[in-house]
Amino acid sequence: MNNYFYFTFGSEGQLFRRGYVKIRADTLPAANKKFIEHYGDKAWKDKDSRILSYAFPYNQKEFDLSEQFRTGDWSICHEVIE
Repeated sequence: MNNYFYFTFGSEGQLFRRGYVKIRADTLPAANKKFIEHYGDKAWKDKDSRILSYAFPYNQKEFDLSEQFRTGDWSICHEVIE
């Protein structure tokens, strides 16, 4: 398994401020599960509504095409979850 998903963060109201977390998983649901297992209650923005505390998920190809994560505040990798 060499697939990665990148969970990005906005400027406020999420687990981190800007940047992203890189998660090794075969599917987005599997990446979400790892995110929840790793961060516990902090993974949830609204647990009752099942909203996780990140802005957008990207697969490897989508992330590679995105310019905003190459430099500056948005290029911060907060953590890699294997």
